[in-house]
Amino acid sequence: MASSLLCSSGYGVSHPMSRCFSILDILENPEHDSLFQGFTLRRIEERGIVCDANSTENDVFIVLSGELRVYLSYEGREFTVFTLEPEAVFTTHSKMTVVAKTHSEILVTSLRAFTQAISTVPGLAVPIIASMGQGLANTIGIIEGLVFRDVRHRLIQFLLDLAGERGRRIQTGVLVTVDCNTEDIATLIGSSRQSTSLILNELIKAGYLLRVNRKQFVIRDPDALRALTGAGDLPAPPKWHERPQSAGAPDTGPPRENRPLRKAGGRQRVMP
Repeated sequence: MASSLLCSSGYGVSHPMSRCFSILDILENPEHDSLFQGFTLRRIEERGIVCDANSTENDVFIVLSGELRVYLSYEGREFTVFTLEPEAVFTTHSKMTVVAKTHSEILVTSLRAFTQAISTVPGLAVPIIASMGQGLANTIGIIEGLVFRDVRHRLIQFLLDLAGERGRRIQTGVLVTVDCNTEDIATLIGSSRQSTSLILNELIKAGYLLRVNRKQFVIRDPDALRALTGAGDLPAPPKWHERPQSAGAPDTGPPRENRPLRKAGGRQRVMP
C-alpha cells in the first residue's frame, strides 16, 4: 500500500531527516504495507489549505513532496512558525494553519490509525517529535521577538540566521539567497510588507546590504549589521575600500543603480 502510494504520486527520493533515519525507508518497505491501508494520498495546489486553526479534524499527515507553511494568525497578522518539507509529519489539530507554498502531496490518516502504526514502527514518532519541538522553539522565538525586539532587529536577525545557515563567503561579503519575497519575509518576522521593504531599502541605501538580484543579497560585514540590533537611529556604515559592481567584481564608482542616466540614440542608459 505504502509503496503503491509513493509510485502513484510520482514522488522522488528526497533528503532524509538524518543519516540514521528516513521515513521513506518505512513507507517503501513492503513489510509495512498493512500499516498504511488507512492512509490517503492528498494533492494540494499552491496556496491550498490543509487545515486551519479552527479545524475539528483529528488527523496526522506525512509530507511526500512540496513545501507547506505553518503559521499562527492574530489580529489580522500572520506569524510563520516553520515550514514542512518532505518526510515531515504534522497534525491537523495543532490550532495552527497549514497552507501549501508549492504544489504538494501528503499522506493523511486518523490519529488513531497513526498511533497504531507507531506501536508497530516506533520510528514513525521521530519526525513528529522533531516537528513539534521545532514549532515550540520557533514559537518562543516569535514571542521574544515581538515583545523585546523591533522590526528592524527581527529583520536583521532573519538575514544573519540565513547567512549562518546557507551564506557563502565571497570577496565583497557574505552572499545570501532568500527563497521568498518581501511579503513572505514580513510574515516570518511578524511585520507588514511595507515596513519590511522600507527597512530593507534603508539597509541597502546605507551600504550594509548589496542587492544582487531579487533573491540574493550580499551582507558586507555581518558584525557591522549585527551591531545595528542595539542601535537607535541607523548609524553610518564602516568605510569599505570598494563598492562592488556585482557580488564578485570590485568597482570604485557608485552603485550602478545610483549612476546618472545618459541619453543615447533616443534611449536612456546607465553610464558605465
